[in-house]
Amino acid sequence: MIKAFVVDNDRLRLADDLLANSDQIVWADLVSPTKQEEAAIEAWLGVAIPTREEMEEIEISSRLYV
Repeated sequence: MIKAFVVDNDRLRLADDLLANSDQIVWADLVSPTKQEEAAIEAWLGVAIPTREEMEEIEISSRLYV
């Protein structure tokens, strides 16, 4: 599941439509994303989403992904 947020009146608001608001999204949460959702986010952001295994291998202090 993907939850994306936009700024609306100086507050975060859940985006109604990811595609329509993609240029306004300032935060996105991926909760157990499907392979299709991962691929869509990777294409949109131009970055590779780390796997759970990759995230578990890294020290807690190094788990910041941008």
